[in-house]
Amino acid sequence: MRYVIVGASAAGLAAAEAVCSVDPAAEITLLTDEPHPPYCRPLISYVLAGEAPETLYSLPLPSDGRIRIRTGERAVGLDPVEQTVRLASGESLAYDRLLLATGAASKPLGIPGEDAPNVFGFRTRADAEAIDREVAGGARRAAVLGGGLVGVKAAHALARRGLEVTLCIGSGAPLSQVVNPEAGRRVAEALETEGIRVRTGLRPAEIVREDGRATAVGFEGGEALPCDLVVRGKGVEPRGELLGTAGVDARQGIPVDEGLRTPLPNVWAAGDAIRAYDVAWGEPRLNAIWPAAVEQGAAAGRSMAGCDEAYPGSLARNSVKIGPWHLVSAGITRPPEGPFEVREAEDPKGGYRRVVLRDGRLVGFVAWGPDGSAPPSRAGIVIAAIRRGATLAELPFDPLFDRIGWGGFAFPLAPPPFPSIHGR
Repeated sequence: MRYVIVGASAAGLAAAEAVCSVDPAAEITLLTDEPHPPYCRPLISYVLAGEAPETLYSLPLPSDGRIRIRTGERAVGLDPVEQTVRLASGESLAYDRLLLATGAASKPLGIPGEDAPNVFGFRTRADAEAIDREVAGGARRAAVLGGGLVGVKAAHALARRGLEVTLCIGSGAPLSQVVNPEAGRRVAEALETEGIRVRTGLRPAEIVREDGRATAVGFEGGEALPCDLVVRGKGVEPRGELLGTAGVDARQGIPVDEGLRTPLPNVWAAGDAIRAYDVAWGEPRLNAIWPAAVEQGAAAGRSMAGCDEAYPGSLARNSVKIGPWHLVSAGITRPPEGPFEVREAEDPKGGYRRVVLRDGRLVGFVAWGPDGSAPPSRAGIVIAAIRRGATLAELPFDPLFDRIGWGGFAFPLAPPPFPSIHGR
């Protein structure tokens, strides 16, 4: 059986491993448009900050030769009738089973001047290496546009490198799409303590250039912020254009069924590009996070290889560490109007908790607090409870008032080795 996997990050690699475990005769071709072999994307901020060596990037693969990786190969067309993938080089690859693990791309700013050579996304290893060259070349002032996880991690990494960093946010607080305003306010205070200037209510209007390079960011209202480099940190958007070449609208994410099959025969999809069932919301949503991509890739790989199983659904969860402070969140953290109940608690040391219930069942969780010796498994227990739709009474501890711990639910908060795609 010929398997072609477009994308060699979390979902693609997890799928390849799963196929190998089920189909001993599998012939697998992994395509990536990046020049690097597979690497651990969550580590780019740690490597840029100088907190982890580049050697930690590498991800191992099965050594039996069944997986062939082709780097620098961009898939540009899909023919579902002939079952071929067309590459930018003009070559066509035939497949029996195809997985689209095309991931997501940094959102463009949509303003004049953003094509300057010192304006960067912060999504790939190449992005981090290009920013590192700017820093090594003497850049001292960085403007990070956008207060999502991408922007916060980029700002933190650049501050660790000694740059004067301004985090420019259109909303009222960092991480406004991830956590509620109170948790966002605490994140802003922690960033300021780390030497990062946080500006809210700023919307970029243009990148000011001299001799082709960005020298300032101009904002609505006329304010200008001088800088030596700019990072786009406004989040990501799904890369569904390959499916679009076969006539399927995937601009808002690739549609999949419970088996992660696309509307095309013998074509599956997994990872940041798909709209999969979300267990907290009860509907298909984008969850562009590493652990969800791994889960989906493994499920899609087994399905491609003939296992009849349904993907149980994804769950948004995020983590970030700023100095001694940790933030973890999962599920629905900013509920809309409807049958939701929100409970919050604070402690004298500055910690903050929030749980969100729907019809009495846990659907969301936010915790913010300092380093401690709490058991690291408890955050994972809360995540599992959200997946099961448990009530608070079913938990063995009170997530509002008991110690939680900060690991064990997404990927490690510190940059340890990643001996496999699954982080085990």
